[in-house]
Amino acid sequence: MPTTTSGFFLQCASLDTLELVLPAAGAPFGVEHHRREEAAGPWRHAATFAGDLGPVGAVALIQSNFGDPGHLEAVVRAGDRLAALWCAREPSWSEPSWSEPRFFAEGADGDPALIQGGFGGRGNFELVVPHASGGIAHYHRDNDTAELGWRGPAIFGAELGRFDAVAMIQRGAGAPGAPGDIEVVARIGDRLLMFRRSPGAGAAWQGPEEVVSGIRGTPALFRGTSGGEGTLELFSPLAGVGLARWCRGDGGRGARFRGPAVFATDLGRCEAVSVIESRPLGRIELAVRAEGRIVHLVRDGELWSQREVPRGGSPSPAEAPSPATPPAPAPRPTSAAPQLRAGPHRAGFRRIDELSLSADACYPAAWPFQGAIYRCPARGAALLYYPASADGEEAPLSPGGPFPVIAIAHERRLPTSAVTSGSPAGIEQDYRQLAGVMAHLARWGFAVIAPDLSWLTPDDAPLRRAAVLRDALSHLRAGSRGPLLADFDHVGLLGHGLGAQAALALALDAACPFHVRALALLAPAGELDRAPPIDGLAPRPVLLVHGTADPIAAAVPATLYDRARAPKHLVTVPGASHFGYTTSLGLAEPVDGPAGLSRREQQAIAMGYVAAFFNVYLRDARRCLGALSGKESLEGLEAREIPVSAEMPGGGAGL
Repeated sequence: MPTTTSGFFLQCASLDTLELVLPAAGAPFGVEHHRREEAAGPWRHAATFAGDLGPVGAVALIQSNFGDPGHLEAVVRAGDRLAALWCAREPSWSEPSWSEPRFFAEGADGDPALIQGGFGGRGNFELVVPHASGGIAHYHRDNDTAELGWRGPAIFGAELGRFDAVAMIQRGAGAPGAPGDIEVVARIGDRLLMFRRSPGAGAAWQGPEEVVSGIRGTPALFRGTSGGEGTLELFSPLAGVGLARWCRGDGGRGARFRGPAVFATDLGRCEAVSVIESRPLGRIELAVRAEGRIVHLVRDGELWSQREVPRGGSPSPAEAPSPATPPAPAPRPTSAAPQLRAGPHRAGFRRIDELSLSADACYPAAWPFQGAIYRCPARGAALLYYPASADGEEAPLSPGGPFPVIAIAHERRLPTSAVTSGSPAGIEQDYRQLAGVMAHLARWGFAVIAPDLSWLTPDDAPLRRAAVLRDALSHLRAGSRGPLLADFDHVGLLGHGLGAQAALALALDAACPFHVRALALLAPAGELDRAPPIDGLAPRPVLLVHGTADPIAAAVPATLYDRARAPKHLVTVPGASHFGYTTSLGLAEPVDGPAGLSRREQQAIAMGYVAAFFNVYLRDARRCLGALSGKESLEGLEAREIPVSAEMPGGGAGL
């Protein structure tokens, strides 16, 4: 059957083999073709073709209705040129034989999306690709003609600027015997927009319709077969780490996508995803490009399994379902990103838009600072992560609660800061900065809340920030589900940058209605002479994490460690910057220093030590003390040298 969903991954009709194509990782370049012939069998490298094209930027794959069981058809982007190739699919083949490339277009910029549509006797090929001069280029190949020539481009969406990626699908039939609409989602920045057109010559593209935001990379559209007219599902890499899934009914136009359900955060930052519903079991299967790796994900019910697809001819590792508590990974080379063990839960999250602010959190009137006027909002906002039975927004709560609760004070970002691609568009979203850390803690059984502090100026830190942090905990406790979710006898605080002073101030506030049992500070910054006296925290423990490539915190963490009394822990991360701990915020230099670690590595290290610290002091998981004292390596970081200083009651110290 012809393929009506775009991607670089498919299941062959009648043969049921899985086929995957991707740009070759190195010389001789071209395109790698991988195949999986049995459900329980390994992935193997079938061929590398089109080597004469040199480095390939992207490739799209379909199975057409030419031949029996149908040729594999690919469109490859090399530079800004597009070339079409095909391969006869035979049941007994061992070495696929791909045709020579046939160039048909220039000016492409991004991953192409290819389908075989329902217009025409045999069904035209339809292709969309971001255009280098702006907008999206649409080409089609009339498969009822002898020359099989490509026609186009028809450019649409040019007034919106340059797009980064596209995905395409043809919906089910409209009128009896008529093909359905062609729908395209296109990424511009961190937003996805949807366009649609009726099939056939001369039809105009309609849209755009805003779909979702907070994403990156190349998305995938997929129409499931479950229920009535089916559902349209959207998968996309997130702007931070992992993937998300949205869905809507496919019965008519105008329906909204529901979601997201977040998953695969252990893969780190993902670049592209392709999806199928495999036969005969109807399982959802994904191929994901993530930081140089190709990973095959399979969902059976709520359980995902994953297998890395080997590059070249290397063997495939055995596949196993991902358990709730995965086994400890083997040590990895120093240059590799650490794979820290996830906790036994999933990470649900909830957005809070009606956070009541107390009088000592609010400005009495407009507050001028550095040429700007600051005002407190009528209601505050916050983000809540919690242990759940599935990943995603409003996911069901895990059994076993109430859980220890952690409140987070985020770092401040100047409104004039230069922001890298994929970051929130405005400072009003800064409370999302540590979403990756929050999700990791939720998976380890903590309820974590981060209020918005972006409307506060730095000159009245830390007291107003501490008040907002307290208000967030009060809001959570007052909610109908708060006592079921959070154990307010076991409260921890986490502060990043300027937020560290707010967390410390709340921990030292004798009038605070919450007993703070543990305090963790990521890259604490600010003026030391204005910082609350950290020695007053004892005998409650403190963790300080800082990086050697952090020009903003500089000597503050070490000074606070010297002033603190036991129990105290200091983790020094070689090559870590100031803002690298953040999932959804990237500041361009020179605001931050040049990091010697990738953001994923830096975040993973911080997540590991912060989770270990709160497990020890909010749950009494003493087995983690070895890593927090420097006597043992943190699980997953055995290959790294991370200096850890510690001082425990009674004078015990570790280095």
